[in-house]
Amino acid sequence: MNEDFNFYQLDDRQKELYLESFHSKGTCSFLTGGMCGDIYLIDQGVNTHPRYTCIKVPKPLRNVSDAEIANRFVRELKLQLSFYHNKFVHWAYDFDSAYNVPIASFRYWGNDLGNIIRTGQSSQVTKLSIMVYTCIGLRHCYSKGLVAHQDLKPSNIFIQNIKNNFVGLPDLDIYDFAIVADFGLANAFIDYKVYDGERPYMSPEQWGKCELSQASDIFALGVIFFELITDGFHPVGIKLSDFYPTPKGENSKKWTRVAPWQKWVKEGCQIRLPTGINIDTDSFEFIKKMLSINPSDRPNLNEVIEFLLKQLKDISEESHFQLDYLINYFDQQSSTYTNLETDWPYLFGRWEKFRKQFENSTSS
Repeated sequence: MNEDFNFYQLDDRQKELYLESFHSKGTCSFLTGGMCGDIYLIDQGVNTHPRYTCIKVPKPLRNVSDAEIANRFVRELKLQLSFYHNKFVHWAYDFDSAYNVPIASFRYWGNDLGNIIRTGQSSQVTKLSIMVYTCIGLRHCYSKGLVAHQDLKPSNIFIQNIKNNFVGLPDLDIYDFAIVADFGLANAFIDYKVYDGERPYMSPEQWGKCELSQASDIFALGVIFFELITDGFHPVGIKLSDFYPTPKGENSKKWTRVAPWQKWVKEGCQIRLPTGINIDTDSFEFIKKMLSINPSDRPNLNEVIEFLLKQLKDISEESHFQLDYLINYFDQQSSTYTNLETDWPYLFGRWEKFRKQFENSTSS
């Protein structure tokens, strides 16, 4: 790979202009940045479906070579491709390079769980169904080789509302589909001895740099579930978006530091229920188990799904029935896709070309 010049050397506007002209994809603007990558939103115009897509570019990392960054990104995409064609998992539909840097194109869904939490307007049925869909997506990933996602958080769970896509659906609140996304840190503890995640969602074993497992993700799901049903409060007792990652107004900067999060974990991950916030006893006790210090004391994923479905059924049997049907339908649909080369030859060809282009810097 020629490293005399690459995408990282462009300034921010040059990057957007380059991606705009890239195969005439459309108008480009920077959308967001995560721990491992930057996301650019592409508006392809009102006459194109889907109108919006996004391009992910691996982020340059301090003390990590460009070749190793490419290696990690290709590894991330290779793992993510093994989860392809599941309704509740986000995966790339195209691969290319931008000035010697690998990039991947994804559907853009226009919403994520962070926005759902911040608005605080969703019904209890919607909240429970989103959690169920998230778990179903993770279950698919675990069956295909995921050990630990390591970076589950609301902004990494995209939301697709399917109600307008179909005619004659029952008038229920179960049509906000959760899509598990961003596998930049997935299994990173195995491949790179990297245990990082987003601080408010990191399990005790991540902080302790111990072996991770599905139970590590269960911990993060417990935090997310608590946030969702309290409209934004973290179990530590704060409204998270008011203090993290950037404090609002004159709010304390305490939670932008590492020490308070480590202290909460060392003190047993106690749930501090804010005044005026009510949670039903069953959910409170179940979340406590999900936040257990010992991973073996946490419920497994199927137990989480079973609990959520029971909660949903207690509220609305019709919602439970229809959601169960949707899960079975999409699970069955997903099971028919087993080989990318035969199931989707075009995508396989793009992937192989992409992989070979970067094979000198990858082990794939």
